[in-house]
Amino acid sequence: MEYVLSMTFVTSGGDKASFSITGVKESITEAEVSALMDTIIAKDIFITKSGSYVSKYGAQLTEKQVTKFDL
Repeated sequence: MEYVLSMTFVTSGGDKASFSITGVKESITEAEVSALMDTIIAKDIFITKSGSYVSKYGAQLTEKQVTKFDL
């Protein structure tokens, strides 16, 4: 199984912006996600067309299962 963490932020322009991280451990906690999002906001390392991330909006962990067929 592969796990994908999708995080959504509010930008300085008032819009929402999201990005995802693949390969996340399945046991990641809400506190760890919140701390990660706080760090991303504090470091101001991402910028979008509507500005920097200024606050958290939401996050979700998705379990992805891939079945490959040998044809």
